[in-house]
Amino acid sequence: MYKRNYYSILIALLPLFFGGLIYICYRSENVLLFSWMRYFNINYTLLRLLNPKNNVFVQFIIFSLPNGLWVLSGLLLLQVLLINEKKLLFLYSIIFIIVSIVIEISQLYSLLSGTFDIIDLITIIIFSGFGLYMSKLRRKT
Repeated sequence: MYKRNYYSILIALLPLFFGGLIYICYRSENVLLFSWMRYFNINYTLLRLLNPKNNVFVQFIIFSLPNGLWVLSGLLLLQVLLINEKKLLFLYSIIFIIVSIVIEISQLYSLLSGTFDIIDLITIIIFSGFGLYMSKLRRKT
């Protein structure tokens, strides 16, 4: 059982890691993640040298995919933490998804810093569905 939880946590953190890696490689250094990295004296300059061709797919990967990956990671972590609490898992998952959507929509009205993008919102919804589907599959095993 312990080994299964270890792998579940690792799998849940992978999307978070890849979303952070995308930010480190391609996003503006004004993002909060970079101030954390400077605080912990983490050198990220080598990763910043990656320069893919600019097209719609690359723009999606750089600007929208991290949102979906972070939502997926959060939902997977909730599954690990609330593995024996099915009703709480569903409730917290829905709350987590709603908060993620509200954060994106609040950027439209300048309530939070950032830029609202409908593609970000769609990505959050798709990855939320994927996370809920994975939760359903996990309950069957």
